[in-house]
Amino acid sequence: MSTVTPTKAARPVLPHELRVEVVERKGIGHPDTLADGIAELASIRFSQYCLGEFGAVLHHNLDKVAVLGGRAVFEGADATYDRPVRVIFGGRIATSFAGRPLPVRDILEDAAREVMRTALPGWDSITLQLRHETTDSSKYAFKFAPRSLDDLPERPQAFANDTSYLVGSAPRSRAETVALLAESWFNRQEWSGSDIKALVVRDGAAWTVTVCVPGLAGKLSSTTDYRDRLRACTDGLTTALSERLAGPVNVTVANSVADVTKPLGLQYYTVSGSAIDYGEDGLVGRGNARSGLITPAQQAGNEVLFGKNPAYHVGKVGGWLADRAADAVAARFGPCRIAVMWRAGSAYHRPASLEIATAADLPPSQAEGLVREQLARTDWLDDLVESECYRPRILPVGALLDELDGARPV
Repeated sequence: MSTVTPTKAARPVLPHELRVEVVERKGIGHPDTLADGIAELASIRFSQYCLGEFGAVLHHNLDKVAVLGGRAVFEGADATYDRPVRVIFGGRIATSFAGRPLPVRDILEDAAREVMRTALPGWDSITLQLRHETTDSSKYAFKFAPRSLDDLPERPQAFANDTSYLVGSAPRSRAETVALLAESWFNRQEWSGSDIKALVVRDGAAWTVTVCVPGLAGKLSSTTDYRDRLRACTDGLTTALSERLAGPVNVTVANSVADVTKPLGLQYYTVSGSAIDYGEDGLVGRGNARSGLITPAQQAGNEVLFGKNPAYHVGKVGGWLADRAADAVAARFGPCRIAVMWRAGSAYHRPASLEIATAADLPPSQAEGLVREQLARTDWLDDLVESECYRPRILPVGALLDELDGARPV
């Protein structure tokens, strides 16, 4: 084990210290977010089933979900599907326990429908097909067909199943909160689809917020109606941000509705609420990180969490531990970044390397005890499975506005 002792010059720069910070949010109805959500909920529901029936989570990794877009044909302000959306399940999953078959197909399909029903305001209008390409292949004979709980080697003590580098940071930077707020602000409109993208650029104290917002079939009468509603909503968000941010704020909508001569069908207009209507595809791991955001300023790796086994997988358990460590340090010392690396086979309380950076530029030893205390925790299943803590979701507008009100200025 080693603790990196950063000098002032070597310490990773925290997002709020950068001159320019860029944050992106792919909304709850984005095809990639749909894939992430389906993979995560499928893992959660399978884990809940296993815990209820057998007292342990059986082996699975469902982080290989694809959502393939369908096709909606628009006629004026209405549309119908003539090509289905397809959800393809990949990855590996246990199919039996002690010779008893498991209802894998039902669990996965119910999870897919639940995610899409929740995320897509026009869910009732789409056509859906579900396809299973999961396997129980392994070099270990009983990994995905355990004879008893003794065939789960991680039960006595969980260990990292792979070598991985995970970064936790806390609290959210103001740019991160603004990106989440931009989606929530538009998503609560009854005429808006849910495939909303937001890109936030903070350049010093100046803010540029760009959003892409689909219209929803049956809720808009014309392109003029669409344009006017977008403008009113954009103005409202601009005012709310200007009241809370120190510098100038510019909020723009990327999907142009300036040409009111164009019919709605030629605008970003959807029947489901998502670009899956136009054949857009989604894959696990191409969108938001476990924070719900794309944050290059966090200097994190690209470990994907969604759909991975919550009992031991380093991409999920390690991410949870790094996040809890960051929360603990931030509560005491303010903004921080905690980077942890585990080697395959190592216990979680014994990482291969640990890096602690705080905005106060404290010696790492002052925060190290807090971090190691969090890394020694073993109670992650309740949060990952029962509380569904990493399931993609939209945060309430009010809570995000309160967060901005309470955050330190840039």
